[in-house]
Amino acid sequence: MELKTVFVSNSPIDCHILRGRLESDGLDAFIYDENIVWVDPFKAVAIGGVKLKVPFDQVEKAINIMSAIKDGHLADEQGQYDIKTALDSVAARQNKILELKYKFRQDANFLDQEKSIKWDSLSPQDIADTITDEKEFAALTKKAFKFEWEQFFFELFDFERNFFKYLRPRPTTYFLDKDLVDKFHKIGNETATKFCPRCQSDNVSYGYAIDYKWDIPYLILSFLVIIPFPLIRKKNHCFACGSNFKNINSTP
Repeated sequence: MELKTVFVSNSPIDCHILRGRLESDGLDAFIYDENIVWVDPFKAVAIGGVKLKVPFDQVEKAINIMSAIKDGHLADEQGQYDIKTALDSVAARQNKILELKYKFRQDANFLDQEKSIKWDSLSPQDIADTITDEKEFAALTKKAFKFEWEQFFFELFDFERNFFKYLRPRPTTYFLDKDLVDKFHKIGNETATKFCPRCQSDNVSYGYAIDYKWDIPYLILSFLVIIPFPLIRKKNHCFACGSNFKNINSTP
């Protein structure tokens, strides 16, 4: 099979990203000279860079795909799409799914109304898949760890098994999904513009306090650990006037 170079870069990562894009469209893509660059990046120019090659009969299609990417478009059998528009559409759909998941977790009865649920921008299949996921999530939420000595020693001394998985009845994906939905709701509630009550600036951010106001709890903790205890309070900080405060104004 004769190959032709369609892309050259001094970074092997660029070639791998583009290779994945071509392979997702059914093309055969191969990367040459990447090992030399991984070992000694300064030789990339001397060897002519890392090459991405495809068979001769797939060159035209590969060039069309790369040209569409360069122009900011995604191409498939049905035509071309603007990358930003496509990504915005996917992001909006995912946000709707997260919003629906949060609704389910706030109202357990809402999950039983499967036939009457209608959600903007979501197809019936998206809603059905979300309901299935949430039923599994609800079942895992009710799952509790039950300690048994016999099972404990069995998991502990059987080195082919995962002892920590036994101690954690819920999988890692459960906690990732929970944090994702909670974080989405929290960010959604923080989208309103915040204004400093002192100077009315909107250059305000919430985080660890950077002032040096000490109080009794910090003095006690510093005395117990011998060294000054770090400030762990969280406040809103105005970068315009430098003030720290707890409450914020939603209107200037």
